[in-house]
Amino acid sequence: MKMRIFLAALAAIILLSHVSVAASPLETLMGLAMGDTAEVPIIMYHALEDTPDNRWEITLQEFEDDLKYLAEKGYTSVVMQDLIDFVHNGKPLPEKPIVLSFDDGRMPTANIILPLLEEYDARITMAIIGRETDHYTELDKNGASSRHPHMTWDQVRTAHETGRVEIQSHTYNLHGPNGAKKKKGESVDAYRQRLMADLQKFAEKLHENVGITPNSLAYPLGAISSTSDDIIKEAGYLASLSCYEKNNTITVGDADSLYSLNRFLRPPHKSSGEFFAVLNDNKMMNEDND
Repeated sequence: MKMRIFLAALAAIILLSHVSVAASPLETLMGLAMGDTAEVPIIMYHALEDTPDNRWEITLQEFEDDLKYLAEKGYTSVVMQDLIDFVHNGKPLPEKPIVLSFDDGRMPTANIILPLLEEYDARITMAIIGRETDHYTELDKNGASSRHPHMTWDQVRTAHETGRVEIQSHTYNLHGPNGAKKKKGESVDAYRQRLMADLQKFAEKLHENVGITPNSLAYPLGAISSTSDDIIKEAGYLASLSCYEKNNTITVGDADSLYSLNRFLRPPHKSSGEFFAVLNDNKMMNEDND
């Protein structure tokens, strides 16, 4: 009962913070027509390291090169709230929007990225793992260290307060091989309760420590089941991010267009020109429109 009440309240908080498109059946309050669309590529980053040793890490210089490349090509970084406002409120997006998403909440990333975001007038969406944030908050209190630390809750709050880093959910404790999908042999009802409990715990922790409510979920490893989006909708989430490497088309008035959004993984050891050229082949960026 407590969980049901909390999730209902969470959904109400999120939904009441946006004007419903149903209030204006032909045109939204911001002036865009129902059915208007936007192409929005989303890039998936994880950590910035001096010497990347896997495909989820890149160097600080590579990330700065990406920011410079995108600025030169006329792209504007937006966050998940901007996509939600476009779909639910008809608020226009920049001419060439792009989402720069970071998964996990690794501290080296947050610590060194803020000056670059200021320099290039950029914003990112960072989906953190609640359990890891709890864990490294405790380690920090005890003076312990780690080669790859995650942010503490104080650091998450500081990043949020810059206005450059949007904090979203990467689940509280589902970042494992199975991700957020249903376990083998698990009933649909048991799966729903387990996922709901995890979402509830993350939302409570984020609100308690940062004073905000998540409205988007980045699925760990992109691992989901057929009912995952339905469950997170019930929990009040307005968008979700997958790991499929495709472009996205979102539509004013079509709430479903915000779920299981695709993202392109940014690998190391490639120049920005090489990386975005490959994505051009996926029609992520159509230079003919420049």
